[in-house]
Parts: sequence; C-alpha cells; structure tokens
Amino acid sequence: MSEKFQSRSSAAVLVLFKNEGSLKQVLLIERSATVKTHKSQVAFPGGGMESHDEMDPIRTALRECHEEVGVSPRHVKIIKKLSPLPTLTSGFFVVPVLGVLDPEQSENTNLSLDPNEVAYAEWVPLQSLLMTKQTENGFPIFDWQGGDNKKRKVWGLTAIILDLIFNSDTKSL
Repeated sequence: MSEKFQSRSSAAVLVLFKNEGSLKQVLLIERSATVKTHKSQVAFPGGGMESHDEMDPIRTALRECHEEVGVSPRHVKIIKKLSPLPTLTSGFFVVPVLGVLDPEQSENTNLSLDPNEVAYAEWVPLQSLLMTKQTENGFPIFDWQGGDNKKRKVWGLTAIILDLIFNSDTKSL
C-alpha cells in the first residue's frame, strides 16, 4: 500500500449487495442523530480505520458493518475495492469496498442495529433507487422510501458511489 494512500485514507464503507431471486438489493443505513459526523444521513455501513485494521480498508469495512448492523464478515464475499474518494464536507478519503452477501445467508439476514450508530437499515432494491435518480448542482441524488414509510434522500458520497456502480458493470454482483 502506498504512503500516499495511508496518509490520506481514513475510512471505508461496505457497499453490500444481496440477490433475492433476480432482484439485486443494496444495504443502506440511516445514521443515528447521536453520531459525531453525518448525523441522520443515509450511508453505507462503514467508518474510520483503526489501528487493529492494519490500514486495510477491507478489514475496516467488514468490521464496521458487523458492529453497525450485525452482518458477519464470514458471510460476505468481497468483489472489489474502489479507489479512495474524497468527502466534500470533511476532507478525508473513503474507500468503497463492494461485497455480496453469501446466498445461503440471504434469507437469514436479521440486521442487528447498534442504536448508537444506526437509526434504521434496510435492503433496498437497486432498481427502485435507479428509477429515482436526479441531478442537483451536478451531483447525483436518489430517493429511498423505506419500509417504515419514511422518505429519505441519498446524496453526497453515498449517492456518488451508487452512481459509479450504476454506470459500471454490475453483472458480477
């Protein structure tokens, strides 16, 4: 890993997919109102790299997903790691890690939310997100109507990552 990467990257997110038949879904969370940054925003599970992650964004993403929503790292197949992306608000870099939930675990995925970090989480059909895409000030925005009937806006880095995925080859997911 390059020194430049280590000094500028400080977080990772797990963009976790699962397949329900032919329906591809992605795990989205709404961050709690009590976290230090990005309060109540829609995001992917993830967070800051810690020393025991050994500056490995895959370890960070898997650990954070397990801590925040209870998905075991052993049930996730890592597909690829994207290049670090800058956040517009905090100035640090986030590494998106793409993974797929083990198909045998798909039906047994009871999310166990850490209420200190996550207010809500849900598997969201990719197609429903794609149908809501808008552009605001040159940036993508998506709408998410949760199973709790609350309408949420997906914006910022989360929307940029989704847009990158929608514009790439998603057949491997």
